[in-house]
Amino acid sequence: MAVSRLTVFEFRKVSHTFGENAGALVLEDISFEIREGECVGLTGPSGCGKSTLAQIGAGFVTPSRGEVLVDGRNLTSTPSRAVALIHQELDLFPWLKVEKQILFALQKADTSRAKELISLVKLSGFEKYYPNQLSGGMKKRLALARGLAINPKLLILDESFSSLDSNLKYDLYRDLRLIWEKTKTTILLITHDSKDLQSLAHREVKLSAGKPTRIVEIVEMPAL
Repeated sequence: MAVSRLTVFEFRKVSHTFGENAGALVLEDISFEIREGECVGLTGPSGCGKSTLAQIGAGFVTPSRGEVLVDGRNLTSTPSRAVALIHQELDLFPWLKVEKQILFALQKADTSRAKELISLVKLSGFEKYYPNQLSGGMKKRLALARGLAINPKLLILDESFSSLDSNLKYDLYRDLRLIWEKTKTTILLITHDSKDLQSLAHREVKLSAGKPTRIVEIVEMPAL
């Protein structure tokens, strides 16, 4: 029997224009929802506005029209700990060691929780390392742990693994699936490659290539 899930996050008729006055309409009437514990993939060609949608979803960019709802609350243009955004370019603090990065995100001295998250992303033994002492893949894992540390309603991964070679990217997506199985974190996974969603996403939201960008279709993925 299918499990009924509550809607955690929703883009409601979001449109966005770049430039002053009339400007250029880049995103038009984007509407979809993500239910509790789901992973939804957002795909589309480079330059179609996926990262802009990520910024709108996290409250860092105000859409020209439309709303962003989290647990039914209008959080449009309101950055909060309810939504964690992990960019392709990571925002790690170069002066903080791995454990301190997690503790900073937790906003409390909960070392047992920090160790739990470090173990979850396979960084045990690297607690005292600075970001510049970590490999590219390890930095991605650290950013993921920091995102999970705030216990967000939604975790947005914006092309977070796209800069890695194919083998390392595959390993990280495989581990992301294992992390999702353990945490049941609600995820919006943004990528230009639908293959990244295999065995992970519940639905794929496909964006168009032309301007303005619209939703082409929403595809139900094979049951996880």
